[in-house]
Amino acid sequence: MELELESESARLRQLLVELSRATKLLEKSEVGCCGISLSQCHLLLEVLRREGEGETSQSDLAAMLGLDLSTVSRVADGLVRQNLLKREVSSLDRRRSILTLTDGGKELVENINRNMRAYTQEILKQIQPEKRKAVLESLGLLVEAMQEIKGGCCDARQA
Repeated sequence: MELELESESARLRQLLVELSRATKLLEKSEVGCCGISLSQCHLLLEVLRREGEGETSQSDLAAMLGLDLSTVSRVADGLVRQNLLKREVSSLDRRRSILTLTDGGKELVENINRNMRAYTQEILKQIQPEKRKAVLESLGLLVEAMQEIKGGCCDARQA
């Protein structure tokens, strides 16, 4: 049993490394061609995702993305300069900066989403139709398990 877990653990690690590499290549090619950084892309996508939920502050985004407030502020500054985001004072709390997409920001995010939909559909076409649900379910389980484990591989945990 322990030997099997060790073997499966090694296989999972290798697959995660390969998936990470493939994802990084995708992120560089997709986002780079849109003229923004990966951090800027994540910020824009999160602002759009939260659009119907009321005001989205920089501190809300920092918490959602797991980033420092200063990092979110710096990334947002670049997007404001590019006229992709608007920064306004909150109507509820004047100490909070609220971020919203400009028309140009919405157009860019729609373009990114359209390209990503086409790309992910091409990926799914490479998988036999009868195995697609299993792949998606397995990835969902993997993401949930990874979110449960805090700290990553450098934690001084003892098994």
